Amino acid sequence: MADRPKIQSKKHPRKKFNSLLPAPMRRSQFRRLWIGMASSYAGDRFQQLAQAWLVAIITRSALAVGWIGILGSIPLVMMPLGGVITDHVDRRCLLISWQVVGAIATVIIALLVWFDQIAVWHIYVWSVINGLIALFSRPAYKVFLTEVVPPEEVRPAVSINAITETSAMIAVNALGSFFLDFLGLVLAFILNALTYFSAVGCLWGLKKYSSEPNQHSNRFKLKQIFTDMKKGFHYLSQKPALLHPLLLTFVTVLFGGPIIGLLAAIVEKSGGTIVDLGLLSAAGSLGALGGAAFAGYQSAGKHPTRNYAILGIVSALAITAFALLPTGYISMIPFAILGAATFSQAVWNTSRVAAQAEPAFQGRLQALTSMAFNLGFSLSMFWGGAAIDKFGMIALVFGAALLGLLSFFVILRKEFTPFKNKELINE
Repeated sequence: MADRPKIQSKKHPRKKFNSLLPAPMRRSQFRRLWIGMASSYAGDRFQQLAQAWLVAIITRSALAVGWIGILGSIPLVMMPLGGVITDHVDRRCLLISWQVVGAIATVIIALLVWFDQIAVWHIYVWSVINGLIALFSRPAYKVFLTEVVPPEEVRPAVSINAITETSAMIAVNALGSFFLDFLGLVLAFILNALTYFSAVGCLWGLKKYSSEPNQHSNRFKLKQIFTDMKKGFHYLSQKPALLHPLLLTFVTVLFGGPIIGLLAAIVEKSGGTIVDLGLLSAAGSLGALGGAAFAGYQSAGKHPTRNYAILGIVSALAITAFALLPTGYISMIPFAILGAATFSQAVWNTSRVAAQAEPAFQGRLQALTSMAFNLGFSLSMFWGGAAIDKFGMIALVFGAALLGLLSFFVILRKEFTPFKNKELINE
């Protein structure tokens, strides 16, 4: 009897498609978390674009625009507090609660804009609320993101998240500015409120996955917060391979932040439009996308402090070039380079903490990485706004010079401290 021909099984189209995706994207839990928080992030960026331009045209002051970021960053000075709470409570419930708060606050602002009752101080209040949301949500999300995938997929997962955020910024800044120019600024506030509700829906669907707090959560009391925060700072101080690059990130953001945070005022003072603002922001986001992709698949190496310092020099050159030529298509190049340098460091910080810190300190150290970025950004807008209002863009060149000199000194020393500690920790 002749053998029957073997039937070749066809691969299901959906499975074939999934096999082409990066490993983290094949996991439904990661995809749901990613979609929800990415939409919320994009909505925030859309509103921030609109409100920065709104304050710029009302006040014509760089410092007034800077106060949006300054006030929003004040709660972030206590970011370790959010990290401590993240280490002790259910992260999914924490994220849902603060997304609801964000939705309510944004609906109120949208109504004020709709009825033409908005004032600058309303934007400032929203910024503080948004800072509080970030204070508790950001550490929880960063830890949650590293928990829904296996350890070997953490760095790709962090990179995908950073790439998504930067892609959202590109789309929002480039396309959103055209929509706002034709349809009005109120559109941004309405859409942002909707994205908060979208995030709540996605997080609610993660019922089967509940991130567990650490083993001491049953003894968690408010009086322990500051003790745990102190322990987090002490733990970081004992990890020079994490601390020193993080300090360089802080310095880079401190001197490069004014260009990013005060861009609306810079464009307005130069006679540009919200479309010009959007295109420049999109260029910076495109650079950030490249930096995030690079850092996602290339580690900081055996000597991360030195590599961070190299990025500091690159950032200093980009700041100088942009300060001398703040408008026009050529100015998009240094703005993109600055975005690439800062986001490379941001991705490295998150992935290196996940790889090198003990589980009990993950929330606190991830909070400290966010605090370094946000505190530097807040301080940058304070000094940058005052300096631009008084001296013009040339004032930023002096900040770039300080950043370049410090970074160059670090490279020459080959280490950050006078002690002979060598960074031999591999990622």
